[in-house]
Amino acid sequence: MELVRIPIQELEKVWGVVEKDIKNALAYSSQLTDSDFVYDLLKEGKFQLWILWDRKQKLTTNKYFGVVVTELIKRKFGKVCHIYIMTGRQRHKWQHLISKIEDFAKEEGCQMMELIARPGWQRVLNLFNYKRTHVVLEKKIEQEELKWVLAEDQVVELLHNK
Repeated sequence: MELVRIPIQELEKVWGVVEKDIKNALAYSSQLTDSDFVYDLLKEGKFQLWILWDRKQKLTTNKYFGVVVTELIKRKFGKVCHIYIMTGRQRHKWQHLISKIEDFAKEEGCQMMELIARPGWQRVLNLFNYKRTHVVLEKKIEQEELKWVLAEDQVVELLHNK
C-alpha cells in the first residue's frame, strides 16, 4: 500500500476514480462546497491530491483504497498543512501513511498539520501523536427570503429618482 501524490497534469486521468469519494466526503461534512470546487482548486495547485493505492492487487478496481486532499495554508506566524479530505476503505491498511503527508508538509516548510474530522478520527490519529486542541461547533443558519413591500406611491417615487 502506498500514498501517491497526483501531479496537476495527471488530475484528469484519476478524477473519475476519486470523484465519488470526494463527493461523499463533502456530502457528509458541512463545508458548503462540491467536488467541482475541489477539482478547480486542485487544477490551480491550491489543493494537492493523493490516492491510496495497492500495486499488488491484480484488478485495477481493487488497487484504489481512498483519497486525501491537502491544502497548504500560509498564516502570519507559519505554514500549515491542512488535510481537507481523508477517506477510503480498509483504513487500517493505510492510516499509517499519514507520515508521508507529514514528510511532504515538512519539505514544504510547514510547522503544523491540522484537520477537521469526524470524532472517530481522533482515536486513530492519537496513535500518530495528533492532539485535539479545539472543538468545531456548527449551527445551520436558515436564510429567509427578504420581502420588500412598497406602497404604490413609494414605487413611483423610486422610479423617478433613478
